[in-house]
Amino acid sequence: MTHRVTMDPATTPVIVACCRTAIGRAHPERGLFRHVRGDELAAAVIAAAVERSGVDPSTVEDVVFGATQQRGELGANVARTAALMAGLPLAAAGTTVNRLCGSSLQSLAQACHAIAAGAENVQVVGGVEHMHHLPMDSGIDVHPRALARTSRGMLSMGLTAEHLAALHGIERHRQEEFALESHRRAALADDAGLFDDEIVRVIGHDAAGAVVEVVSDQSIRRDTSLEAMAALEPAFLPRLGSITAATSAPVSDGAAALVVMSQAEADRQGLRPLARVIGTAAVGVPPALMGTGPVAATRKLLHRVAARGITLADVGLVELNEAFAAQAIHCIDALRLDATRVNVRGGSLAIGHPLGASGARIATTLLHAMHDGGVDLGLATMCIGLGQGIAVLFESV
Repeated sequence: MTHRVTMDPATTPVIVACCRTAIGRAHPERGLFRHVRGDELAAAVIAAAVERSGVDPSTVEDVVFGATQQRGELGANVARTAALMAGLPLAAAGTTVNRLCGSSLQSLAQACHAIAAGAENVQVVGGVEHMHHLPMDSGIDVHPRALARTSRGMLSMGLTAEHLAALHGIERHRQEEFALESHRRAALADDAGLFDDEIVRVIGHDAAGAVVEVVSDQSIRRDTSLEAMAALEPAFLPRLGSITAATSAPVSDGAAALVVMSQAEADRQGLRPLARVIGTAAVGVPPALMGTGPVAATRKLLHRVAARGITLADVGLVELNEAFAAQAIHCIDALRLDATRVNVRGGSLAIGHPLGASGARIATTLLHAMHDGGVDLGLATMCIGLGQGIAVLFESV
């Protein structure tokens, strides 16, 4: 293929393992992880990713983890504290990054940049969020000057989705059909055991408070319908809006992690990579058009890899984070994506959107789907609050 080019193994980043927790609802009475700390979820996936990879733990140089709410149990550099909890050698450093919803995909990109530069090599990357214990809208104090080029209303991601839906004529019924399909695909994948290999079993609590092993995403709705969705009131713009709870990603708790290193180091340790990372991009967009971020980021990424002969038509699978149905629909339309290749195992409308963990979650799901389907190229991309987008391109090894 035209995109199969010679790459220096010493500076080519590869993924050798990836995993995630099941995603729980951020609910005070029924959330599966309501009695589990976020740093415990982070430690669980870090330990599992290292174990599954077969990497020599003494070679891990850095842990790069994303989180949007870096306070409380996710404060004090949760990447470092979770690495200590996971039993990694003390010599493994740790840093926590914040690109809001794109934090853990940024963590992966940042690690890949270090490898490409010949700096840190073996790294554990990922992200964590506990939206029940640390709500996304608490403890935030944005300076008024930061709003001079937008509006305070655009701090509401729901209002940005309403703006996008109105601007592009994305009707409520189409949004609900999209959400229903997300749940259908996720339920089919879950029932078929397609998530089993990526989910790390951790302890949580059921609705009655009993201790359970959490093995399945909590927000997948097998019983939902277009009729049930149509009965919901608008969530962000009373009476006038088209965005409802059904067409918005549920607030969620969870964590995900990947082990990344150079191809040369994987060869040295006798490890078989799942994929190599062949391009990344991050970009800013107007905050009021936050949902367009994946379009701009994907186009920037494709420009960067164009010299390798890669076009969007070559990409076999896409994981497009579903913050809102309207946002995802717009990105599919604008990029002219084949919807049958986007979020083939359901998206965040069904699985959940634990902010700082979502990038690593969609990457993990994408890499497993690529492996199972024999797909050569896969794209993970997300919109980001305050007007950004991020994208990462993977190639199966």
